[in-house]
Amino acid sequence: MEIRLFKKQIEAFEYLQDDVTNEVLYGGAARGGKSRLGCTWQILRRLTMPESAGLIGREELVKLRDTTQLTFFEVMKYLGISSYVDFNAQSQMALFKNGSRIFFREIKYLPSDPEFDRLGSYDLTDCFLDEAQQISAKAISVLKGRFSVLSGKGWKTIPKALYTCNPNRSWVYNDFVHPFEEGNLRKDRRFVKALPGDNPHVSQDYLDNLLKADKVTVQRLYYGNFHYDDDPSVLCDFDAISDAFTNDHVKPTGLKYISADLAMQGRDRFIAGVWDGMVCDLTKGCDKLKAKGKEIEQDLKQMMNNNYVPHSRTVADSDGLGAYLESYLEGIKQFHGNARATKEQEFANIKSECGFKLAELINKREIKIICSSDQKQKIIEELGVLKRDKIDADDSRKRIIKKEDMKELLGRSPDYLDMLLMRMYFELKPENYLIFSA
Repeated sequence: MEIRLFKKQIEAFEYLQDDVTNEVLYGGAARGGKSRLGCTWQILRRLTMPESAGLIGREELVKLRDTTQLTFFEVMKYLGISSYVDFNAQSQMALFKNGSRIFFREIKYLPSDPEFDRLGSYDLTDCFLDEAQQISAKAISVLKGRFSVLSGKGWKTIPKALYTCNPNRSWVYNDFVHPFEEGNLRKDRRFVKALPGDNPHVSQDYLDNLLKADKVTVQRLYYGNFHYDDDPSVLCDFDAISDAFTNDHVKPTGLKYISADLAMQGRDRFIAGVWDGMVCDLTKGCDKLKAKGKEIEQDLKQMMNNNYVPHSRTVADSDGLGAYLESYLEGIKQFHGNARATKEQEFANIKSECGFKLAELINKREIKIICSSDQKQKIIEELGVLKRDKIDADDSRKRIIKKEDMKELLGRSPDYLDMLLMRMYFELKPENYLIFSA
């Protein structure tokens, strides 16, 4: 049996065969040979590991059938083993003569099954998830918990998962790409970046034509740049997000504010930013993983005193703790995200209106953020999930996606984003304030 792989595919294949690596992310651009690598790996695993079980998945079954599955059949034909495998279209399962099997499954988020319980009945040896950036991080976690068939007749393995992707600011970036770029990727994970130029079977005409596309497409699909997102629902331009930390032309005005995303012990983070006009300074604010109500009250008092910020220019979310604080810090603004927007014919609620206003100022380079490098990375990621919900709906008022959806994309709560967003409350409801100065 002759198997032909190009250099980047071989690199990934070696990680998939070793005794250290559990997860491999492969791809990051167009025409990197992603599906073919995954299908070849799955077929060879089943042939060499009798009675083992693999799963090949995509977010949607239609795309799985129309793309990945067709590649699977092409690889089987190329290897000359089509007669060795029985494929049942109804059960979507390929059964090998040696007792091995591959399940083809849709890994789509369903409101009726938010915990992906439907995936809990499989006993697997490994999995290949094509276009994994479209699949929920929760689904990945559930599937990894199903790796239980790890030994058989003459073979033994460790859990293995192959994810292929195009650039996307989702869990694939947070778990693989960013740690890889920082040089601290976990030892049991590997990222192999394969670009169209790495594939010797891609024609020069295709590459030349790809380079004529728009900037975002070229950055994503030719250069494999994960910092660009082609999602039309994304509200902030990536370059504008990056500029937010170097917008030195944005000057303090002397009009100061505090916006705070509150969190009781064990719930998200307590993030507070001190603003001077449109300059947000987190070094003068607060960033804590856990905090009690009295501690938050004292921290906010100290921030207001140290930075000459009156109660009336301090805003905090109203989710329980905000109401508690208002009774001790009289006059602070409570932020009710579902309250009516100032432009209620255009926006679904005040939080959505603030989200669009924040994106507008970010894109116009009218905000500057001062923070640590770690905070900067988190803010960049969180501004990347500030998205419009139901972008194709013609008759609905503008709305940003739910916080739960942002958490799913990030793998954490978007607390820095909430802090930045709440500052927009004062832009939507301006008042004539006196300037307090030191």
